[in-house]
Amino acid sequence: TADGTILTTTNPKAGNIIQVVSSVKTDTASASINRTSDWVGHGLSVSITPSSASNEILIFGQVTVSSSINDGISMSIFKAGSELAGATGDAASNRQRQTAGAEMDYDFAVTTIPFHYLDTAGGTSSITYQPAFNISNSGSYLIYLNRTHADADDSAYVRTISVITAMEVAA
Repeated sequence: TADGTILTTTNPKAGNIIQVVSSVKTDTASASINRTSDWVGHGLSVSITPSSASNEILIFGQVTVSSSINDGISMSIFKAGSELAGATGDAASNRQRQTAGAEMDYDFAVTTIPFHYLDTAGGTSSITYQPAFNISNSGSYLIYLNRTHADADDSAYVRTISVITAMEVAA
């Protein structure tokens, strides 16, 4: 039964949440990226050590981005330094496989991209998950995390947070 108590048994039932780890990025980051960049150097990641290889890891969060160009931005979830293939769309000719995406507006707008995926742990060593970003343009343009492009000292411009959470779910 779900009564709000914390799991204290060493034999959790399937679906019980065993642990929750979350990381919040409140400062800003930027990089010049293009459609093949897979930018992960922004500083947002979460690490979790599963108690069983058969357990699942629920990864979810949101990132807030802006750009020096009006363009599409997409992201994929990286697991242990590589794209998590199960968390991307189907292969279709030259189309890039990604987890989520949005359109960015130039100057004082920001775009928030939510993401969510249930992964199989696959081991009991620490696993690091992080979002990786690309833009639809083949040229390189500045992308910002947690701030607007212009970033003027005025209340029309915002600073935001980005967050990623990993929850271990008993199999």
